[in-house]
Amino acid sequence: MRTQPLRAEVDKLRRAPIWIAYAVLPLIAATIGTFNYQQNLGVLTPGWENLWAQHTLFELCFFLPALVGAGCSWLMGLEHAGSNWNQVLASPVATWRVVVAKLVVGAGMLGVALAVTGALFVACGKAVGIAGLPSANYVVYLLLSWMGGVAVVAVQLLVSSLVRSFAAPVGVALGGAVMGLLLTAKGWGLWWPWALMQLASNSNGSGALSPAELASFVAASVLFSAAATAACAWVVSRAAAVSE
Repeated sequence: MRTQPLRAEVDKLRRAPIWIAYAVLPLIAATIGTFNYQQNLGVLTPGWENLWAQHTLFELCFFLPALVGAGCSWLMGLEHAGSNWNQVLASPVATWRVVVAKLVVGAGMLGVALAVTGALFVACGKAVGIAGLPSANYVVYLLLSWMGGVAVVAVQLLVSSLVRSFAAPVGVALGGAVMGLLLTAKGWGLWWPWALMQLASNSNGSGALSPAELASFVAASVLFSAAATAACAWVVSRAAAVSE
């Protein structure tokens, strides 16, 4: 019974494999990034650091947050149709378990995108002749980006529970990412969930998070994830109660 909501979400993925988009997007970003890297070698220092910036700057700052918004809209959209929420919540499963199952699936799809991003980064680097292999720091960047991205998944699930439209939450995600760039430039990125992936990835070459920044980053990621998940569970339960 405890795993029933998660099994249901996985079954939906089998019928409509939206996760494929999470693999295709990094491929597009890697293709564009590698092309930009090669075209700008006259002004860029050849090496893994600049290739990483070209691969991830737009992907993690714009493309991936928008895709997360679309994925969360899809995860919530099936239940928004008709009286599906009431049918789901009429089952002997706690509301929070349903929401957490969606969070796990959303986080898993994000993990697919970041794993593909890392694999393509290495493959493209070797293809263009960069010597050696990238340092383990890039694995850390990807793992921290995933942690920050889970907060975005939780917040976008909350947005999608409040808004039945598919497109509007995607717009919220893209707008949040743009605002994240501005807030990060002001030093306030930790206060904005859509900025967390940007902060973790070092896509702008500003350097890895310091120990103090890392502690604050982890705390912010966990806080946003927990608060948004709890709020989403409350919204879902209230919506079902009102419709009865």
